[in-house]
Amino acid sequence: MLRSIGSVTFLALLMVGCGDGGGGGGGGGGASSPPPPPPAATYTVGGTVTGLSGSGLVLQNNGGDDLPISTSGAFTFATGVPGGTSFAVTVKSSPTSPLQVCSVADGVGAIAATDVKNVDVTCINGYTIGGTVSGLTGSGLVLQIVRATGVKFKPPVPFGPPLRITSNGPFTFDIVYPEGAFSIWAGTTISQQPASPSQFCSIHNADIYRQDANITDIEVGCSWRSYVANAGDDTVTAYIVDATSGALESVGTPVATGTSPHAIVGTQDRQFVFVGNEGSNDISAFAVNFASGVLTAVPGSPFAAGTDPKALALYRGSAYTYLYVANAGSDTVSAFAVLTSSGSLWPPSPATFSTGKGPASITVDSTLGILYIANNGGSKDVSAFLVDAHTGSLTPVAGSPFPAGANPISLALGATGKFLYTANPDATNPSISGFSIDPASGALSPLSGSPFPLAVSHDIATDRTGAYLYVTTGASIVGYGIDATTGALTALAGFPVSAGANAYSVSIDPTNQFLYVANDGAANVSGFTLDASTGSLTPMVGSSFPAGNHPEFIATF
Repeated sequence: MLRSIGSVTFLALLMVGCGDGGGGGGGGGGASSPPPPPPAATYTVGGTVTGLSGSGLVLQNNGGDDLPISTSGAFTFATGVPGGTSFAVTVKSSPTSPLQVCSVADGVGAIAATDVKNVDVTCINGYTIGGTVSGLTGSGLVLQIVRATGVKFKPPVPFGPPLRITSNGPFTFDIVYPEGAFSIWAGTTISQQPASPSQFCSIHNADIYRQDANITDIEVGCSWRSYVANAGDDTVTAYIVDATSGALESVGTPVATGTSPHAIVGTQDRQFVFVGNEGSNDISAFAVNFASGVLTAVPGSPFAAGTDPKALALYRGSAYTYLYVANAGSDTVSAFAVLTSSGSLWPPSPATFSTGKGPASITVDSTLGILYIANNGGSKDVSAFLVDAHTGSLTPVAGSPFPAGANPISLALGATGKFLYTANPDATNPSISGFSIDPASGALSPLSGSPFPLAVSHDIATDRTGAYLYVTTGASIVGYGIDATTGALTALAGFPVSAGANAYSVSIDPTNQFLYVANDGAANVSGFTLDASTGSLTPMVGSSFPAGNHPEFIATF
């Protein structure tokens, strides 16, 4: 028994020693697993920081391994990088106190069998760009910094990310610009206007040149303004326009003008307002406070004009904005350049050009560069002039003056400049004359059936699309549709609409939502909501709005 057990035990041991026989005649013990290979060699990444004076600089390699840097000098990331792989050094956080911009040179590459020591981080002073937004009630306002390309006729291009504005108050673009970034012209622009409600924002102090400090004085204003010339008390009343309802709210106290202010215009950038004073034969010029709308007389105001300055118009030329003044008492139009830095009018003795008798109204076709003047003093015609965009000088259009109806007193362009209309408030045969405009020369040709025997007392105006013509008649306003092909006028349903006693002039806001009538005999302004799809007018809640004595002309911009 013992011998048998021993044999089995020996056989088992023999089998274990021989394995499963799959290896052939090798015999002996089985081979052990090979040792793992040695770890790949790693190399450090580093370099030099120069120019650092702020605090908070953090460098990063390959999206991690953050390295705070406190002083200029050599640096090395703590984590090594295996040979044969890549490295990418970036600035995770820029220095502040003072603000700096740091750039990385030689920061991207492949790791060879050696440490990287040549990454160059250079820090220079940096600046932010910002300002203040006021009057914003809509949504969707977007600002953008643009920079000139330096290539002739090529428009500026975006420089940095856009900035979406959601509320009034301070703003700062989300980028730090290095000193000298704006060696050529750059500026802040509005790339998208607000909606719901629609607004038309504009910018002051938009130009950006070489920086040496943070820019904080850019002003973005979204409030609309209305100004009324009160001929009876020699003042201008200022209003702010509610963007949702269109209601007018008086701003401050009425501002003194010259004697018997009549015509009034304002620059679309909300920077200046000009008033023609019939009684003192001069022009009052005012600077507009961008945030509040309050008026302040500009240096040198008032400026001498011709006799009885009855109408004003602005034209933006290549170098200046030009102000044109129709002098009803001297049968001339005066041309002034508006100095953008102050609002002063230059030259002190303006150039003058002869018109017909008693020029009473001016309108400008900015696309063609044509100035049209209605002559109300007996010549019963319309003068037309080509405007020199460089000098502001005027040259008569061939065939000018063009006959109109009796006593044309007001002008309006229709159908985006295809047609011109004059209001002819003749005591016995009131009418509206219509003309087609030659798109090449600006010459006028009477429309079929013109003059149209339609009642009119003072002023006419078209909406911003040129689809509708509005006419003051006594204490009412009447609306007409303009045929975009023929220029013919068709009475709109729902008119006349009551305004106020001696409804004098009409003004429509830049977004084509609201229409205002200055009521000379009622000392107030009527406000209406304008339906751009039908041309209909609905009185505003709270209308009418108080004005001064004998408010004749209103400007909304």
